[in-house]
Amino acid sequence: MKLTILTLILFLSGNLYAKTPVIFDTDMAIDDWSALLLLAKHPKIDLLAVTANGVGETRCEPAMKNIPALLDLTPASNEVAFACGDDYPMEGYYAFPEPWRKQADTLSGVSLPESKRKMDTQHAVDLIHQKIKDAKSKVTLIATGSLTNIAQWLTKYPKERDSIARLVIMGGAFDVPGNIIVPGFTDNHPNQHAEWNMFVDAKAAAQVFASGLPIEVVGLDVTNQVKVTKAFAKEFKSKASTPAAEFWDKVLDDNDWFIDSGEYFFWDVLAALVVIDRSFCKGEMASVTVTHDKAEKPWEPSSLKSIPETTTEGKKRQHLSAKTAGVTRIGGNNPKVKICRKTQADKAFKVFTDTLNRKNSVKK
Repeated sequence: MKLTILTLILFLSGNLYAKTPVIFDTDMAIDDWSALLLLAKHPKIDLLAVTANGVGETRCEPAMKNIPALLDLTPASNEVAFACGDDYPMEGYYAFPEPWRKQADTLSGVSLPESKRKMDTQHAVDLIHQKIKDAKSKVTLIATGSLTNIAQWLTKYPKERDSIARLVIMGGAFDVPGNIIVPGFTDNHPNQHAEWNMFVDAKAAAQVFASGLPIEVVGLDVTNQVKVTKAFAKEFKSKASTPAAEFWDKVLDDNDWFIDSGEYFFWDVLAALVVIDRSFCKGEMASVTVTHDKAEKPWEPSSLKSIPETTTEGKKRQHLSAKTAGVTRIGGNNPKVKICRKTQADKAFKVFTDTLNRKNSVKK
């Protein structure tokens, strides 16, 4: 009996302190950098891999330089693998505005030492597969860019769905306006309802929401509650005391115009916080569909003409309707997912600030 009780105590204590195995799929934009630092520094997270592609705000080559440089600011070991996927969406010709992509490629002009970490030579989809296969427990996926890698992984390795504990997605908009129209960048865009991550590869998003994975959606409805303000930036600056925090402070300084615009939110950071602590997501279960209607021609200002006319599946690439691409709608026959509606904004900013200022205790 004593042995049984001792075994139970050890089991419970081990689970109490067990880290959550996480794969971070990111498009390495400004909010992804902070989310990556948060996940890599948080004591509850075992970051297995970071994957990207060329579909979102960054491109593969700079992403494969920036990811390891950011990891070097954290206690993450060299065992955190990173790899890139395809350069283009599964369908359509849409892309983020070029000025945003340049900012993502260059870490907003904040320089970091070149890392000695080596990129994994596998395609991102195969790295996801490998890390899931090697994991000792179910893996949590977090996707904060286009869902291209996730959709392709589902297609190539469909039997691995049961190995996923959660898929936390930053994307979509339900009862609030979308964010495609940005003054000075996408004025007069016909799409008033989509969110960017869904818009740039709507076909991939539609496939993921139809997959039956245990999805939690951190959309604009809830990220609108975590606006980055001047007051927060000032407070963060006063507390920045680690390489990760000091880097992020410089990014905030360079983006004071973004903060002043009132359009900067903790999009991906909130998704990362939901991975860390489920209490950051209060919401409802519902079926979600993503629109990806075909069209004769795209809206030129949001289109990238260099995208090949043939998809990776060997089919003729189709144009998607600029007005409806990536619109997330509640209803339909897809398996239900959790839609986050409310969060704890003050706690979110505190946990983020405290985590980035944690001293690195593990040598790389």
